Amino acid sequence: MIILFGELALQWTPPPPVVVKINFDGSVVQPSSNAAIGFLLRDDAGYPIVVAARSIGKTTVPVAEAIALRDSLLKAKEKELKKVIVEGDSFLIINCVNSKFKCS
Repeated sequence: MIILFGELALQWTPPPPVVVKINFDGSVVQPSSNAAIGFLLRDDAGYPIVVAARSIGKTTVPVAEAIALRDSLLKAKEKELKKVIVEGDSFLIINCVNSKFKCS
């Protein structure tokens, strides 16, 4: 089960029992366009399961956000996590995944 939220949370809230929450983000420094991504997988008690960040070279903010989401979901799959909730601050990426926009 994957649920995506696009609201900017002021305080982290834990997921329901036996669900893992993924928080992801991408960032681009201007004018160089150097980008980095990061994500965090936490259990329902708030304890980190996976924390990751890396540089991804030159790109745009939407691409950085999409890579952060992709990498976090791949890590959840690798860890055989079946129930996840995903939170991010990219309205564009979340709506593309939820098929609210045509994203081509």
